[in-house]
Amino acid sequence: MKKELLIFLILFVSVLSSFAQRNLEIREKTEGISVFTEKDPEVINAGGAQAGAIISCPLTLNLSFSSNLDRTVEVLKTEERGELRFYYLRFIVGRFRGANYDNRTLEITASGFLPYRFGLRLQPSESKSFEVFDPNATVGVGCFYQHFNEGVELYRKALYIEAKEKYRTALECTDVPAEVSVNERIGLIDSILLWRHQADSCFELVNYKGAVYFYQKIVAQNREDEYANTRHNESLYRHSDLCDRYFKSAEDYFSNGSYQEAKKLFTIISEQQCSQANKADARLIEIRKYDREGMERPNVIVYEYAQNTPFGFSIGKYRPRKVRAYLSFRTNSDFLKSIQTDNYDAQRSELNASLGLTFGIYHPVWLFLGGGYTEVGRWEPPPNDYDITRHRAISPEIGVLGKLGPVVLRYTFQYRHSLEREFQDVIWKYSHIFGLGVCF
Repeated sequence: MKKELLIFLILFVSVLSSFAQRNLEIREKTEGISVFTEKDPEVINAGGAQAGAIISCPLTLNLSFSSNLDRTVEVLKTEERGELRFYYLRFIVGRFRGANYDNRTLEITASGFLPYRFGLRLQPSESKSFEVFDPNATVGVGCFYQHFNEGVELYRKALYIEAKEKYRTALECTDVPAEVSVNERIGLIDSILLWRHQADSCFELVNYKGAVYFYQKIVAQNREDEYANTRHNESLYRHSDLCDRYFKSAEDYFSNGSYQEAKKLFTIISEQQCSQANKADARLIEIRKYDREGMERPNVIVYEYAQNTPFGFSIGKYRPRKVRAYLSFRTNSDFLKSIQTDNYDAQRSELNASLGLTFGIYHPVWLFLGGGYTEVGRWEPPPNDYDITRHRAISPEIGVLGKLGPVVLRYTFQYRHSLEREFQDVIWKYSHIFGLGVCF
């Protein structure tokens, strides 16, 4: 009789103990394709395949792991983020050293809970994520844990102000455990609210890089914050799109020689750490070089002098690595006199006009090449009644221009091909033209 009573008491206590223990539940959190990279080199060298699992749980739970295939489950590391603790596990999968590591059953245990078992199917190099939780976290757990667990659930839903109030209420309970640091969680919520304000401000000010930074800080603490995740992804997209548009505009400005406008955009690209930041930094170095060397002054005006045409000027654009145009005009006082029909003092009038292209060779030297028209007039004395005879020529030319800061030196060699061969000597076959001017 005593023996039967003892057996009954043991069974009764066992049943009460099992009912006193709570149930755990688990849900998979894997998103898309996740690759496991933290592999053991020794297993790789021995030809084994590996995979991983990341299991998270509330900070109120401390988990341990075992399986039907492993002597011990390898926990690479644990870390705490926000209200969750993360366990990083590594497994051998497939066949290895004569053993088969497929069909693994993982058992998860926590103090005060019944063990939870589930089939963990992993492919080589695959990583899966799971979350373990107490489905009855707020039932029959006392004042503190009831409010604390409610706060944890509100935190997961990104209802931070409500979660903060629950934590404060939990601190007013008489059963506050010493091992749970509620004030740290309240401080974390204050930080998250500050980061959200900073992120939203950056987003509104089109500072998408700053917005990405602060939203990422929030997501690192609470991966289930849908608002932070959505804004983070949108900020990434807008940042990339803005960088592309800025870089294209900056390159256009740079190609056209508008270096100051290009400099502003390249600086923004660099500061915003765009994917084109390295290219932008290289461009900024080039622009600083151009600024130092005076290449920012593409417009040139030059006074020109030649033996028979002392009054001349040339205008044009001279840009590095670009082809641009110039225009030159030269004459003398006799030409001006020849315009007056009653002025017979002119001896030899001359007019020369040319148009051509400029080519940047190597700073600060440019080559230019063009074609022109030359006209030489002579007054014929009586009996020709002082008629003016005009002789014309085609005048190709080539020359060089150099910049010394704002000062410009220009030399032109001109060949004159007379349209009337017998008057070639009148026109002169060659002309050397010297110029001095400014660039801006």
